[in-house]
Amino acid sequence: MSASEVSTTGGGEMAASPPAKVRPGALGWYTVWMTTLVAVMSQIDRGVLALFVQPLKRDFGLSDTNVSFLLGFAFTFFYVVGGPPLSRLADRGIRKNVISGCLATWSLATGLCALAQGFWGFFAARAVIGTSESGCGPASLSMIADAVPREKLPRAYALYNSGFVGGIALSLIVGGVLMGMLANIPTIAVPGIGSIHNWQWVFVILGVPGLIIAFLVRFTVPEPPRKDGHRPEGFPIKEVFRFVYSQRALHIPFITGVLFMGLQTYGLAAWLPAFYERTYGWGPARIGPLLGTTMLVSSVIGLFFGAWLAEWLGKRHDDGNLRALFLAQLLSFPIYSAAYLMPSPWMALGLVGVASVFNVMGAPGFNSALQLATPNEMRSQINVMYFILNNAIAGSLGPTLVALCTDYIAHSEADLRYVILGFRMVAGPLTAFFLWKALKPYAQVFRQRIAENA
Repeated sequence: MSASEVSTTGGGEMAASPPAKVRPGALGWYTVWMTTLVAVMSQIDRGVLALFVQPLKRDFGLSDTNVSFLLGFAFTFFYVVGGPPLSRLADRGIRKNVISGCLATWSLATGLCALAQGFWGFFAARAVIGTSESGCGPASLSMIADAVPREKLPRAYALYNSGFVGGIALSLIVGGVLMGMLANIPTIAVPGIGSIHNWQWVFVILGVPGLIIAFLVRFTVPEPPRKDGHRPEGFPIKEVFRFVYSQRALHIPFITGVLFMGLQTYGLAAWLPAFYERTYGWGPARIGPLLGTTMLVSSVIGLFFGAWLAEWLGKRHDDGNLRALFLAQLLSFPIYSAAYLMPSPWMALGLVGVASVFNVMGAPGFNSALQLATPNEMRSQINVMYFILNNAIAGSLGPTLVALCTDYIAHSEADLRYVILGFRMVAGPLTAFFLWKALKPYAQVFRQRIAENA
């Protein structure tokens, strides 16, 4: 039985009759929409700190390297720590409970950033956010793969990934707007805590919606039955690693390509607002809404075009999903590189918008490829391996490498644009090369998985 033929009744029993197709329809897509909202909140709460690089340095006396640890290591180290046990819990248990619990936890930690009084206060809050966020992405991807038919996975993941890019954009838009609204609020001295600066209230405001969404996920989202699953107890981590090793012809180049892709995505995105401020003089209140709106529009266009491209390529090539990701990285590289050299902020913003269309169009194919190449009860654990590489290791190394190059090689904040360009010139071609190397082995694995579940 193919994934598209699997359906469920309202009570969760497997069935083949026409009425049982409710879940792949209404309930299945409701699951996709709600996990998308969770993705939005994950990126808002994670990404808004990038707007406050200059206030952090000013009010707490931090360097670029200090800030990079808050943007990267403080989040990603604990993402790595929390990811494996939370993904194992998702593979064995009720995934929506993992998602709602994690969302509530990181929303509270976001609000507590308002009480941070220096580097270590922010470090602690970011550690909690990183740990709890590590449980949501893998569980969400696994749920979506069971909630909608296989042939519709690219469009489902386009919607889900629009939550990530939408969250990144909204973190800039909402953060910038709130920063402008709070600009005239004086610093408040709180007995027993210390001083709370006007920009810190942004974190309190952003923490509230996550608590509401966590409640809705817990009590309104159905838990879809696992398709093609034969191990309700899941697989222990040793067996997962053994499986990945057995498919090393695919996973070694795939993992390496994803690592270099993540270095660009998170390493450079963390410093993009600072690039506009240092190069063109656009502060957070201005660049936040402009950059956020540009990224939101271009990324949504790119995601849904990418879903169509992955489905179109998938009908013609066994490697169609992964081929869409390869083309996305190849086409976006030269446009991004040119953007950092533009003489005006508007030209740079325009090129970033065009590049973002191409860059994100590979996300639906990437998520679909990974789910379709993986046994059901391993999905969350293998997803978290890739999340750790893309979000955690790359997300930690990327911002820090840029900061170190700025502090110790360029020796000038004004040269951030050239540091970012050099970073892109190294990582971009390597990303495309390793993804290209993964195409043929992915096609073989894809054929094997389809045959096994036919």
